[in-house]
Amino acid sequence: MPLPDQKCCGLFECEAYCVFIRGIMRKLKGRGLLPARALLCVAFVLVLAGCSGALTGPGGIFGGSDSGQTAQDLEKKQVEAIRAGGAKVALLLPLSATGQAGKIAKALKEAGELALFDTADPGIVLVTKDTRGTPDGARLAAKNAVAEGARLIIGPLFAGSVRATAPVAREANVPVVAFSTDRNVAGSGVYLLSFLPEQDVQRVVSYAIRRKKRNFVALIPKTAYGTLVENALATSLAKLGGRLIAVQRYARSEQGLVDPVRKIAEAIKNRRNKIDALLIPDSGQVLRSFATQFAAQGIKPGTVQLVGTGVWDGNMTGAPGILVGGWYAAPAPDAKAGFAQRFETAYGRKPPRIASLAYDAVSLAIVLGRNQDGAKFVPERITNPDGFAGVDGLFRFRQDGFNERGLAVMQITEQGARVVSQPPSRFSAGAGF
Repeated sequence: MPLPDQKCCGLFECEAYCVFIRGIMRKLKGRGLLPARALLCVAFVLVLAGCSGALTGPGGIFGGSDSGQTAQDLEKKQVEAIRAGGAKVALLLPLSATGQAGKIAKALKEAGELALFDTADPGIVLVTKDTRGTPDGARLAAKNAVAEGARLIIGPLFAGSVRATAPVAREANVPVVAFSTDRNVAGSGVYLLSFLPEQDVQRVVSYAIRRKKRNFVALIPKTAYGTLVENALATSLAKLGGRLIAVQRYARSEQGLVDPVRKIAEAIKNRRNKIDALLIPDSGQVLRSFATQFAAQGIKPGTVQLVGTGVWDGNMTGAPGILVGGWYAAPAPDAKAGFAQRFETAYGRKPPRIASLAYDAVSLAIVLGRNQDGAKFVPERITNPDGFAGVDGLFRFRQDGFNERGLAVMQITEQGARVVSQPPSRFSAGAGF
């Protein structure tokens, strides 16, 4: 896409939007509606274009169908939203961070924009703040957002940045919907929308147990994510009546996999263990390396049931034979596929997996922002027990700041992944689903 036109407000990805905005600026200034260009830039941030609705509110479905909106329609509605004082929502992301973090931040920002584009009448003003990928940057971004009147903060991405943002938001009584997977930053007004590995593990283990797979071994990376998965696996098996026979942790290198694979292969071959399931919470080339090494150890496809977590979720077409038939927990693919297609159409590339979190977070803000009684972003509405249905499926926030998700169980086939256990259509009255 072309670079932003700096004569505009410098916040848009597409030069066409800037040309459009300048035309609207001239009209509004001529009518005496706005005193300066800057104010209009703030009001229009991330809410231009778009053509479909709509969100029905708590318990409703995110996404929607083509509403046939035109630029003129959206201009009129946005002017009305400006006059009505639409609630301001801040999106905090490490946009200027280097490497992968900056790329992820850009995709999250674009997904948030897409949520607004997909809604005929968003009714909120979304302002993006750069955290620079540091706690100090996040703290400053949060202070600026609060000073500018933000009623809700979406983000940041990293745990340290969420930790720095929380006290600033808490003092201003502004809730935070963050993307971090670190459970330690949740609570006291901070809600985690991220994919929590504990839920992936519980869902796939529960499915496996119901299919008589009770004796597990696991190969788990030496990472913080791996530690969460290991703890969740032990907890889930103890709760559901399974057994954890052996765990091997590995470094993510070709040599680092060799010894752990050998030891797990020996445990599988030992018939006294009666091992019938192997958990590997990793993805991509690491999985393919495991497949090669297990083949070298004489572990044939079908010897043991492979299970994984949501990190398996991606293009599994052409997966190695040992992975075919493997199960993993993830959001159901239907709505997510529609989001991915719209994202690729809009931005010319496929979205990273977590981009949908920003789409759902902004969609949630739109839903909550439509309440007319003034209590838009209060805990009682954010923690609605009926939950919300987003492009990543059913979810709800708990009072402790964690989320619960309605996940499907997917199975890898030679043609890709297919659903073998549908996600729940609604949450139960109590905790869990």
